[in-house]
Amino acid sequence: MGTANETLMKAKKANKLVRLAYRKNGPKSYTRGQGALLRSLLASDGKTQRELVVDLGVNRAALKDIVLKARRNGFVSIEKSDEPNTYCVALTDEGRALAERRDEATEEVASEILSSLTDEERAQYDAINEKLILACKEAGICGKKKGYRMPRKRHAHCHGRH
Repeated sequence: MGTANETLMKAKKANKLVRLAYRKNGPKSYTRGQGALLRSLLASDGKTQRELVVDLGVNRAALKDIVLKARRNGFVSIEKSDEPNTYCVALTDEGRALAERRDEATEEVASEILSSLTDEERAQYDAINEKLILACKEAGICGKKKGYRMPRKRHAHCHGRH
């Protein structure tokens, strides 16, 4: 195995261990599903379905499933919006408490993990990660969220117009 691959395998292992450390802090994923919904609403409560589709990077059908599940669990409420055919999603007291606990616990885990680095090392680590992210993007690796598809461009020949 080459040194470049070894370096990236170490980064992959570190990423896996960080994810495992976060997992104990609430909904299984804080980047997808109910966890992402709670995090988004904690930042700005009372968002419309259109805003949540953009924030979470999911389609409307997936959002509906996430919202209904969070509602069944008592984390959110669904309210009418002033706009036609639109609803707003708001945190319940239970949902807000869970999201706040999750944020606090996540910050504690992050601080604990990064406590082994000096401020200078953290700055270097951030700079290196930013370089790697840019290199991936330049190579065409964009990392779109699962379940989100870009709308296809429509062409006249696809709709029976010749």
